[in-house]
Amino acid sequence: ETKITHTIIKSATGEFDLENITKLSLVKMNIHRIENLDSCVNLQEINFTGNCIEEILGVEKLVNLRKLVLTSNKVKTLKGLQKCPRLEHIQLQDNLISNMSEVSSLAVLPNLKVLYLKNIDGSMRNAVCDHPSYRSSIVRQLTQLTILDGERLKHMDTVYQEDLLSLGAAPRVEIPPSENWLAGFSWDAGRPDPDAALRPSLARFETAMQVRNAWFRGQG
Repeated sequence: ETKITHTIIKSATGEFDLENITKLSLVKMNIHRIENLDSCVNLQEINFTGNCIEEILGVEKLVNLRKLVLTSNKVKTLKGLQKCPRLEHIQLQDNLISNMSEVSSLAVLPNLKVLYLKNIDGSMRNAVCDHPSYRSSIVRQLTQLTILDGERLKHMDTVYQEDLLSLGAAPRVEIPPSENWLAGFSWDAGRPDPDAALRPSLARFETAMQVRNAWFRGQG
């Protein structure tokens, strides 16, 4: 078992002053515990791939940490990351995370954009990746994410997508063409013509007047 000491940190980075270190890579060194990083106050990237780390402790004071790679370890819980508010990128493929509540605990990280719990081809997966609503649950709970397992997210399009697909395709709905509901309608349709009944009487009256006028002209 390898313990993380200041000597190992300086040797791995080539830096004598721990405060100047921004990146630290300790890969496949049989490390079981994250420790002695408090003096690396400007540390931004950590890569501890291929070790035996079970808990993410010892990073609480790394307020500038932006990228954490813990691929191929033995991590079961994500407690300990909540005090790293600048974290943007986390890789946890090939670990032992099985509970969705562990993933949802990352919701307190406002800058988290990238999360890997398996590779894009589905390999090196955690047990939680087999949850029936794995993707949709993470999208709902980690709304700040833009990339999950190597795939870019479009939150408005993907929320509940898996749940909806499990119900089968929705039936096609045919919408009939719109029609003018006043087509063929006239405000005068069906209304009686008030002059129709008077026309015969008016015609007879006009004829009588013409005869009368002609008689008076004959008398003159």
